[in-house]
Amino acid sequence: MLYLYLVLSLGAALALAQAPIQYPLFFCGAFLALLLLHTLVLVIASLFVDKKKPDPRFFPFYRRLLIVSIGPLLSIGHIQVTLTGAEKLPAGGFLLVGNHRSDFDPITAMWALRRWGLTFVTKKENVDIPVGGRLIVGSGCLSLDRSDDKQGLMVIRQAVRRIREGAAIGIYPEGTRSKTGELLPFRVGCFKAAQWAKSPLVVLKTENSELVGKNFFRRKTIVRLTVKAVLPYEQIADLDTTEIGERVRALLTEV
Repeated sequence: MLYLYLVLSLGAALALAQAPIQYPLFFCGAFLALLLLHTLVLVIASLFVDKKKPDPRFFPFYRRLLIVSIGPLLSIGHIQVTLTGAEKLPAGGFLLVGNHRSDFDPITAMWALRRWGLTFVTKKENVDIPVGGRLIVGSGCLSLDRSDDKQGLMVIRQAVRRIREGAAIGIYPEGTRSKTGELLPFRVGCFKAAQWAKSPLVVLKTENSELVGKNFFRRKTIVRLTVKAVLPYEQIADLDTTEIGERVRALLTEV
């Protein structure tokens, strides 16, 4: 999308400028106008999302809207996302879990796995972000109150229903990002979503995302995502969630 805007801006400059000295002015003006128009579309679209009861019929629309917004954000921030092991991913619904190193983790994962329509279980504070909060809810992300176990169980059940319908749902078992890069203790209850949905459990390792905030705009950051394993339901069906957590931790910490 960013490249499209650049091409359109260049076209506007060539068409409207009367002298070479005007080219930069018209180019910058057209580019800013397109960005403002894009922002306006996001704001208007967000107004139609009910954060408490989003309409599943519009999940694909809002997911696409987020993806076409993430792409330019990554380009502007000089962020390159690589995905290794995509061939392992199942075609149907699955639960994705992984390590959490940065606020950019779900953004890069949704971008890399956009073909699978990945959405996340996100903390309720993110839902309160102006415009963006409504958009992520509209795309199918689930809001989790980490201080309310009862609400957390409801969210797991919602995830189970969505996975059974063929959705790809992601969650970070650590519950919050690690500031040191070392894995924090897991909230193992999240693994029940895969067991109850009888779905595969995808283990995704994220590397270098903690550098994005430092490098944004200034230098290139390569965020590496690796599908470490896809655990079929049959391999986790009879395990308790602590045992599943141990397997996931081992996969995420292996070199």
